[in-house]
Amino acid sequence: MIGDVDLVGQPCGGFAGGAGREGWPPGPAPGRLALAALLALLCQASVSIPFVARPDLLVRHFDGPNYLVVAKTLYQPTAVNPLPGYIYTPRYFAVHLPAYPLAVRALSWVAGYPAGLLLATALLGAVSSSAFTLYAADAAPLAHWLPLVIAFLLVPPRSLLYRSLGATEAPMALFVLLAVWALRRERTVLAFAFASLSSICRINGLLVIGVFVVELIWRRRYRTALLGGIASVVPLGLVFAWQDHLLGSGSFLAIHAGKKGLVPFAHIGELIERGEWPSAELLVLLFVVHALAAGRLFARGLRIEALLVTAHIGLFSLLRETDLSRYFVTVAPFTFVIAWEDVFRSWRRAGAVLALAASLGFPYAWRSIPQNACEPVVYEHLVRFLQAPLDPVPR
Repeated sequence: MIGDVDLVGQPCGGFAGGAGREGWPPGPAPGRLALAALLALLCQASVSIPFVARPDLLVRHFDGPNYLVVAKTLYQPTAVNPLPGYIYTPRYFAVHLPAYPLAVRALSWVAGYPAGLLLATALLGAVSSSAFTLYAADAAPLAHWLPLVIAFLLVPPRSLLYRSLGATEAPMALFVLLAVWALRRERTVLAFAFASLSSICRINGLLVIGVFVVELIWRRRYRTALLGGIASVVPLGLVFAWQDHLLGSGSFLAIHAGKKGLVPFAHIGELIERGEWPSAELLVLLFVVHALAAGRLFARGLRIEALLVTAHIGLFSLLRETDLSRYFVTVAPFTFVIAWEDVFRSWRRAGAVLALAASLGFPYAWRSIPQNACEPVVYEHLVRFLQAPLDPVPR
């Protein structure tokens, strides 16, 4: 049946070459990885089409300006406020971890900071799409690889939006997917290395490290779990030490300290008491969807992915935060794609789902980008700040 073979008639997942060493099938062909990267670039270009005449809107959308400041200053307080009217203390930038800004900084030497941000986003988005193809060949070998990749790019719409802007969704997807792929392949050192990179990209990368430690303890590899876990948190510890040196002790935790709670899901009750029923109901739905996905992943034998989703549910249940749909994007490839990979075993089902996702996702992105942008006058000030020599505050 055409619904059970891919475009070249081979079993879905790209394992036509037979089993590889250690019982694992070989990964997808390089051509598939390149096509996956190209599809990511096409999606990003499609999001950008309405803004060809105003590419600054793609840079001005938050958190792009914040990451540009970190890329320029590496957390050093400056004599001039780079974002007046938005940021009132240099300590705020501590919450934006350095993995993505360092990529922007590296490319800024060639293209300048604003263009470097867009270039870094495009490159990281393309490579993350290839990483998903590599991972999915192991995790969902029965599904068609092409619809899976398109689903990864389009679902949920928040993922499509922020993978096309100055944000950490693309590099975080890259690090997490490669980390899980490496652990599944028993490449433990590589898995912890990518998990460590995820922790200096977004703080919930610590959950990736924690889940890997739990998984290895489950496999009774206690020494590897201990050493890998300790080594993986060293880079984040060094980042915190550098931030504390420049910005004062506890800078990272101080900014969002008021968002933490002690009782799971207490924020939902607080929203109801304030009469914000729609927000409360959407949060309930968000948690239920992720819980169902975690159950499906576990039932399919994908224990690492199920634990990652469950860990995020646990962490986010303690936050007083209504924008959790974006925070959950870290596990979106597992929740919205791999957990439902049976949908993508049929071209007809996959086509219907992806057509709906595209018809919702692109208009959502096009209408959202101008709505959360830095004011033009402040952006012009930021550009001058980025072009000028760094003027740090004397310590």
